[in-house]
Amino acid sequence: MADEREQRRLAAMRLEALAAGALPRAGPRDVALTAQWAVFICLVDDMIDRRGMGLVPGEVERFTAPLREVLAVGSGVPPAATSVHAVVLRGLWERTTEGMSARWRERFTEDYTDFLDATEEEMALRRDGVRLAFEPYVRLRRRTITLLPLLDVLERTGRAPWVECGQVSARLGELREALADVAGWANDLASAADDAAAGQDNLVTVLARQDRCSPAAARARAAALIAERRRDFSTAATALRTGRGVPPERQADVSRYVDLTQTFMAATLHWLARTGRFTPEPGPPAPPHTSGPLL
Repeated sequence: MADEREQRRLAAMRLEALAAGALPRAGPRDVALTAQWAVFICLVDDMIDRRGMGLVPGEVERFTAPLREVLAVGSGVPPAATSVHAVVLRGLWERTTEGMSARWRERFTEDYTDFLDATEEEMALRRDGVRLAFEPYVRLRRRTITLLPLLDVLERTGRAPWVECGQVSARLGELREALADVAGWANDLASAADDAAAGQDNLVTVLARQDRCSPAAARARAAALIAERRRDFSTAATALRTGRGVPPERQADVSRYVDLTQTFMAATLHWLARTGRFTPEPGPPAPPHTSGPLL
């Protein structure tokens, strides 16, 4: 599925460090399964984003169709895989769904399908030369970062399922969105040079265009936005953890889920700041970004 160059790039990413950081108390099998999901997610993202896919209409859709077929079967018999990536997804799906609820399966399918939808939308916009304003860009980036499907996986491997409760579900959803924004924007800050070289928009270029400012000023603004969104996340997490508006019988479950999201955020930011995710070839860990701390 990955050529030699891609394998070197994956090794530089140190995705096992991300998984271990997100699951500090989990066993090796759960950490390994999470890392394998992270590898798959990055491979799919790079396959679409870094190899020029999407220049021809329908190309991305042909790539994503077998992935959609794997997810569409739900708990039924998987179809015969029609691509290498579909084979891998099917294997991960079968191992991860064991023991999980029907609602979890639905949520993961919704989240990963929405990522595929958003990716196809993004490729069409690039092909047509459309440059998004800040707010539409943020909404689309929240869907293309693929954080929510990985957070769904962590519900399983971290033993902290989503809390199905009318009083808190919307607030947990807001927590997830804030986490996705922080991860997506921090990713953009880390990949700004990479994206600029590829001629692709990210948060930094969107801000530079909107504010008519230099790339350095746009990076500083992006770092400030990340800090602001992290405060939103922290405020929401604190309110949920202290039990504000949470039924007493669900407080332990809510706290467990909040713990999972907070640990995942810290692990993601630590990984982005200190690994070779956006270096062309493996090398020493990258230093923290000078535009502002991610941790």
